Amino acid sequence: MDTLEEKTLPFKIKLEAGDKRAQGMYILLKPSEEKYTAKGVTATPNQNYKIEIAVEAIYKNKRCRGKKVFNITKGTSIIRAVESMISKRNEMIAILKEKGTLKTENIKLPKVDPKDRSFKNVYQAWINVKKIDKRANTIRVYEVCYKNYLSKTFDKMLIDDITETHIQNLINEAIEKKKKPTTIKTIKVVMQPILEVNDVMLNWKKIVFPKHTGERKFKGSDDEAMKIAKALLTYEHPIMRGIFSFLLTGRRVNEVLQLKHEHINYKDNTFTILAENSKNKKEHTFKLLPILYKAIKEQKTTTGRIFPMGRDNTIYHFKKCMRSIDIHNMVMHDLRSMVGVVSLRNGADIFSVSKMLSHTNLSTTQRSYLTDGSELALKAQSTIEMLINDEKIIDVEIEDNKFLAIKKLYPNATDEQINQAISILEIN
Repeated sequence: MDTLEEKTLPFKIKLEAGDKRAQGMYILLKPSEEKYTAKGVTATPNQNYKIEIAVEAIYKNKRCRGKKVFNITKGTSIIRAVESMISKRNEMIAILKEKGTLKTENIKLPKVDPKDRSFKNVYQAWINVKKIDKRANTIRVYEVCYKNYLSKTFDKMLIDDITETHIQNLINEAIEKKKKPTTIKTIKVVMQPILEVNDVMLNWKKIVFPKHTGERKFKGSDDEAMKIAKALLTYEHPIMRGIFSFLLTGRRVNEVLQLKHEHINYKDNTFTILAENSKNKKEHTFKLLPILYKAIKEQKTTTGRIFPMGRDNTIYHFKKCMRSIDIHNMVMHDLRSMVGVVSLRNGADIFSVSKMLSHTNLSTTQRSYLTDGSELALKAQSTIEMLINDEKIIDVEIEDNKFLAIKKLYPNATDEQINQAISILEIN
């Protein structure tokens, strides 16, 4: 009589003591197969194997759970498999938070008549395609623009009859209603591709859009930047000092407030901003500078969020700190501008600054570099740190060659800037 084949079951993946990277991860094995080594850590199977990831998140005030199974090829160590699964786990959590389920939704796309050239019909055809590969938030922006601006004006028109004058009138009406320039700009974002894919070419240079005037650029001197930085780094509240330290290396406030101890890699001396917490929904890794290491070690937390502070309280303390140095027209996000401007002034190149600030701009240029980007960010991070930190930043072994050593690190810096930097460094 044939024996029943053993079913695979999930067994918790265990790494070395204190290593929590495998949280929510299980290896699928038969009960008779080896699970753990003598040290109590999960053994690497000598075959292809599977890892199950179980996650949970809050969606509309309800706790939601989900699981997914991933295939791992033979020869991949448990450590390497876990490291590759971390980003998958983060993606799963982000999807749960956004949709409440990991199940793939059946996309219902209304059928359209290919011969119907009415704007309503061609818009539906265009949005159907966009729903296939665009994020839900992007689709929402398109649909709001259509509902609020386009449908009332164009639905009953043939697309071939739409002219530059129609678009300009629509823009003028939005301006009269005091709509923001960025909101009005979505009219072009939606209309231009719809028209062009249907072979209707307008001269967009004839159409005038309101200029975006909300851009804030730091116009202060380096001395003023140092004054601001010193005030933030010596602020009385220890949690806020830590938050300010990260903000002064170009991080966004939400990125800092969501940073957890598990996102810090002390072995590689890096920290990671998860995709779910970054503005462009991409994961970013940065070097853990001495000033940031110190900021973390000053905190009382050892697990979970490093800086247990709410956004409103963070804003309150920032304004309080700025008032103490008689600055009343600066918001917290202006620190990113200050960091970028000061870094560029003092020798960091535009690519390094772009990477430090995790901008999507210059992405084509960034891909031409051989590094993963963290080295680029480090150049800009180190430049701003050199200006604001009183501690030993650069250790030059031979004092006579310190100028050349710093010049090698910061090739874009002028001789005057290097000499100024040397004057504030402590050389052993």
